[in-house]
Amino acid sequence: MEKQREAWRDGWRNRSDYASTFYKRAVGELPEMECSKAAAELLKPHVRAGDKILDVGCGGGHYLRSFRRVIPVPFSNPGPDATPDLPEAGKKAWGGANNVTFELGDIYDLPFRDSESDVVVCHDLLYHLPSITKPISELLRVAKRLVQLRTLVGSRSFRVQEVYSSKFFPGADDIDPSGEFADNGEPRSFAFLNIHSKDYFASVIERACPGAGVEYIKDSFFDPKAIEASATEWDNPNPTRIVDGQQVIGYVIMPYHFVQIWKPNVK
Repeated sequence: MEKQREAWRDGWRNRSDYASTFYKRAVGELPEMECSKAAAELLKPHVRAGDKILDVGCGGGHYLRSFRRVIPVPFSNPGPDATPDLPEAGKKAWGGANNVTFELGDIYDLPFRDSESDVVVCHDLLYHLPSITKPISELLRVAKRLVQLRTLVGSRSFRVQEVYSSKFFPGADDIDPSGEFADNGEPRSFAFLNIHSKDYFASVIERACPGAGVEYIKDSFFDPKAIEASATEWDNPNPTRIVDGQQVIGYVIMPYHFVQIWKPNVK
């Protein structure tokens, strides 16, 4: 039973291919992601010289590539990630860069002081988690001014599980497609692709930080041709595609939004 409860974590541990891909994006062997370019442009007006931008779920530092290209003032960029090979990929990509660090860190219990970072970003992580209540509370706790998220937000909430097997996902070699589910119906390994309603999202933010200002920005900044091109850049069995102008993974429409949360009474 404990293994089934932790199956979502196992799913990420099984995705060793991500470390290589994020590294290649960070060093320019693969193109910048459309989402990282948009994230940097949205963040640019709000970063002051000398700010600390904490990148929670930093991967291999692939968003940092866009931040450094777009943001004109100097900033430091610590990056925690809970998957061990991802901070190592970041260290490899950015070794020797000034004011850039990578370390292990779990969004459910971030190893940072209250209001330690001027800006906190967390892109493409929340919808992979079983619950967003504690993570959002932690992101707001360690932020001094602003939290910027990229996640899946819509008018309704959906609980979605992408089930892993050896047929489609590198690293899930011990899961034959015929045994993707245990006899009780639980998937043996999976990743969440959860969509949260704006009403629920707003309630979580208000509980964590009463009086915070919130803005939802639909991610419509992407070049559809670039998204389609990236689908063939690496051996991804389930890439993001464009269907009727919307980003889709497998059979799931992905309502990506950037969410900017401003802490109250902060200038």
